[in-house]
This record gives sequence, C-alpha cells and structure tokens, in this order.
Amino acid sequence: MSKRPSPISLAWFGLAALLALTGCAPTLNLKAARTPSYATSIQTPTPLKSQLALHLPAGQSGFHLLADGKAALAARLALAQHATRTIDVQYYLFHNDTTGKLVASALLAAAERGVRVRLLIDDIDTADKEVGLATLNAHPNIQIRLFNPFHTRSANIFVRGWQALSDSVRLNRRMHNKVFIADNQLGITGGRNIGDEYFDAHDEFTFVDLDVLAAGAIVDKMSQSFDQYWNNNSAVPASALPVEKGEIRLQRATRLLHQLRAKLLGGERGTALTVADPLPKLLSGVTPWNIAPADLIVDPPDKVLNPDQLTSTLMIGQLAGLWVDPTRRALIVSPYFVPGPFGLAYFRYWRHQGVQIDVLTNAYAASDVPVVHAGYANYRIPLLENGINLYELKPVAEPTGGRLRNLGSGSSRASLHAKTFVFDDEHVFIGSFNFDPRSALLNTEMGLVIHSHELARQVTAIVEDAMRPERSYQPRLVIEKNEPTRLQWRDVHQGIERLSDLEPDTTPTQRGLLRVLQALPIEEHL
Repeated sequence: MSKRPSPISLAWFGLAALLALTGCAPTLNLKAARTPSYATSIQTPTPLKSQLALHLPAGQSGFHLLADGKAALAARLALAQHATRTIDVQYYLFHNDTTGKLVASALLAAAERGVRVRLLIDDIDTADKEVGLATLNAHPNIQIRLFNPFHTRSANIFVRGWQALSDSVRLNRRMHNKVFIADNQLGITGGRNIGDEYFDAHDEFTFVDLDVLAAGAIVDKMSQSFDQYWNNNSAVPASALPVEKGEIRLQRATRLLHQLRAKLLGGERGTALTVADPLPKLLSGVTPWNIAPADLIVDPPDKVLNPDQLTSTLMIGQLAGLWVDPTRRALIVSPYFVPGPFGLAYFRYWRHQGVQIDVLTNAYAASDVPVVHAGYANYRIPLLENGINLYELKPVAEPTGGRLRNLGSGSSRASLHAKTFVFDDEHVFIGSFNFDPRSALLNTEMGLVIHSHELARQVTAIVEDAMRPERSYQPRLVIEKNEPTRLQWRDVHQGIERLSDLEPDTTPTQRGLLRVLQALPIEEHL
C-alpha cells in the first residue's frame, strides 16, 4: 500500500506548481518607452472655449450636477464628440460591457478626427482586457497607460493572487481617481467608473451615484492632476503588454465598435441619451452654470509607492487645510463608511461644538462589499451614542413618487456608490473618496470642494430624499435596564412604520457571516 502524502508535502507541491505557473506567465516590459506629455493650455482657442466664454466669466468656474445615470453617460459621450484637440480619461474600472464599448467607440471616433486621446486605467481589472487595450493603443492618436500594474501578466486567479501576496504593499494600493476631460475646458469627476451598473444601464442592478460636470478655470487643475499621474513612473504604457501589435485587429475593432455604437444610438437608448444630455442647454445658456469658487483636492500619485507620505500631502490633509469644518451641520454620503478611531474622534469634536451630523451609507442588504459593512457595523453603536444620525439605503426603493431614483432608476436592486458631503449648506465635496481607511491611507483619491450655496442645496435635497424612511432604514439604540445596548431599525413600508431588531432584509446565514467578519482584525485594509 502506497503511503499518502502528508498535508505539508501537498502544500509544498502546490506552492512549487504555483511558482512554476508564475514563471511561465508572460511579463510586462518595464523598459517600454514612456514619453512625457501634457494637457493643452487652457488658453488654447477651441470651439468649446468660445462657447463657454459666452456664459462663463473669464477666470471663473461653473458646475452642473450629474445625478441621473443617463445624463452622466450622455455628458461623457458629448465631451468626446465636442473635443477638437485632446481628451484625457482616468478611471479605476473600465468595463468591457455595453457602456464600456460605447465610451471606447466615442474615444476612437474622436481619435479618428485627429483628437489626442490619453486613457489611464488602474491595473486592478485589466487581466482579461489586454488585447483590447493593446489594440486601441495601436491607433496613432490613442495612448493608453496602466497604473501600478501587475508585472506578471496572467488572468489566472492563482497567479494574480500570488503576486498580490508577494508584492502586497504595492499592489494593495490602487488608483481610485475618476476624471473625463475635453480640451482642458470641460471635465467630469465623481463616483462613477465606466460600466453599465454606473449609468443605469444594467438590467438587474445599479449603483446610486453622483458626478459633477465642471467648466472653466478649475478644469485646468484637473488636467494638471491628470498629467502628474500620466507622467508618473507607476504609469506604464500599454505597449509594455505582452501583446503583438495588430493593424488588422485595430481595423476590425474599429468597425465592430462603430457598428455597435450606431446600433445603440440609433435606437431607444440613443433617443434617451439625447434627451438626457445636459451639454446642449449648458453651452447655449438655456441651463445656467452654477458659478462658484472651488478647490481640487487630490492625492499625490506616489502614495501607491510611498506608505510614509506626510498626511498634509494627502487628500485628507488638503481638505483639513481648506478650513471648511462644519459649524452647524455635516451631511455625509459614503457607500463604504468606516470612520475609524480618528474619524470617530472628529465626529465627537463636531458634536461637542453643536454640529448636527447625518450619515447616509448602505444597508447590509444593499452593500456590494460585506466585509466593509462589517467594519462599519463595529462603529454603529459608538456613533449613535455620540448623537450621529445614521441612515442605511435600502436595496429596493418603494414607488412613493420621490426622487431617489434620479440617482439611479430602472433597476430592481440598487447600491449606494456616491461619495459626497455638504458642510453648513455652503461647501460641497463630490469625488471618489470613501469615508474609510482604504481611501484615506491606501488608494489615491480625488474630488472637488465647491463653495456654492445653490449646489449645496441641490445635493442636500437629493440626499434627504434618499434618507426618507421609505428609502432608508434608520438604526437607533435600544437601552433597557440591566441589558446591553442593542440596535433597532426603523423604516416605512407601504405606508406603515416598521421596527426590526435584526439587520433588515438579511438571512441568518448573512448575519452569521457579518459577525465573523466583524471579528477579523482587518480594519486598516477596508
């Protein structure tokens, strides 16, 4: 009878096989040429500049909220269509779904008109997109770079997992910035990545999200930020991918993308996007811009390589340096909300100053990342004990005639993805920053702080509608004599108030998993 191998022997064999698999995988050419390039001057004459000059005072900035998913996608497609010199695009995720192909086709059409297109994507989700990226990069007017890439190129989950473990300090830090800029005149930033679920185009699921369209002087700051990332050593050109150039492949991709675009825009979806597009009315003056001063706050790109960056150089330090702390009310929206001891201390200080604090985040049933919800769950009781009001967005809204689904409509299930806050009805942040340790200390983030009462009013109205008991659960404390403090959730369902002593819309298995996740010592990575 042969002797069965021991578990240790099997583990060593598996490790050896994994190392062999990794060794056989192709690698990135880190010596690939990366010529620096920069945004065109904001003073360069373009049709967009001329149109904006009619409705935007020189040297000032204008803003327009993009709460509706269709409007947010239409605006991006319109920027690509109106650009005559440059398009700069920077995203954490760029899916290869219908929306991704529609945006790629718009960028390709601009490149064929002679527009220089620069596309910078974080490398967290490009393993199965290498051929497509290399194909577009072969166009003479399109340049694509991957930020903080995996050096061994493989779609195999075990190979990528091994890399993530062996190079964890670097690969655990991702570029989460999101920006879309045309001719250094108009730019979009906010919470949305490029994919169906971000633009109300998914059949079963949507992210409730928020972007802002910016015009004028602030866009030059956004372009300067893009240039810093584009020319950073962590941005590796797509020509470094182990994929051969293919002119025939580019021709075929161009034909297929344009056919898809013509089909989509020629049907009902195209009509809906045309109706939703805010740009024609903004450029003609029918819809006025919200003209206001603003600050761009953005992490330095070296945050991914240097864990010891001074806090003052990070986005959270820049925000503190603006001196916009609330004196009356702080309205905070974050899908992944893990305040940590530092954030909790800040909230306690604000409460001692008499500031009302309202937080909208995801309910457990609505969250797409349960482990992050577990981090939030550990802080619920301390937050409530300190007088912070919590609201947890439901996965399915009731048809009460409210406006929540202006943030994302037409889907049976939704998850909050917007990242925004309003201080004292005067200062509005819109960007990529989640109120959690990952955004604060690991990933790079960006956002605009806009000093506008009107914009603050608009964002507040949207958020307060989402906080309604038909839309959100409101956890509260139950304090009984000789019993530990516990949670209870209140909401309204079909016009009737409900109280629940259990996490709403969850199964016993889900609640058991949450308790396990809450016990894990991983808060700093959330």
